Amino acid sequence: MRTGILSKPLTWLSLALVAAVVLLALIAQRQLLSGRAAAPGATAATGLAADIVIPPKSMPAPDFSLRDQDGKTVSVAALHGRVLAITFLDSHCKQLCPLEGEQLGQSQRSLGSPTNLSLLVVSVAPATDTPDSERAFAAAHHWTGEWHWLTGTPDQLAAVWKAYSIEVQGTPRRQGGFPTRGLGFRAPA
Repeated sequence: MRTGILSKPLTWLSLALVAAVVLLALIAQRQLLSGRAAAPGATAATGLAADIVIPPKSMPAPDFSLRDQDGKTVSVAALHGRVLAITFLDSHCKQLCPLEGEQLGQSQRSLGSPTNLSLLVVSVAPATDTPDSERAFAAAHHWTGEWHWLTGTPDQLAAVWKAYSIEVQGTPRRQGGFPTRGLGFRAPA
């Protein structure tokens, strides 16, 4: 005959009750989270979420023209009809930029190939972003589709930051900066 705590039916009943409570809590949490995703203003239909989401055919993204990591001039107008993910990053950032970079890479991979998505990254650290650091950032986050890391003169960049309501603050260790908000999507026209 067994003697010990696991030989008692009350122990097994208690363990089953605890497991049931944990399961119910997990189901309730999942229901709450899925209910929030379907709240008004959510972007469940497109699957895109950002600080700024420009609905299809409502307003165009402000146009600008800057050079990318390959020296090629890229403009919003030239990408007319494509879905644009426009964001503002620092290729040396170790805080939020890597998280956003990973999310963008996951988005590209989940959309598969071929895709109508063009990723435009506007530098917020033009003094330190280089084509090599930009390519390294993209590779580290497994960007697979079309992407352009854009930079220009301080005046050109300031105009783009202003058009997109991006506030760039310098950091004490270098002349670069970091965005305090921003990420936009534009649906095809």
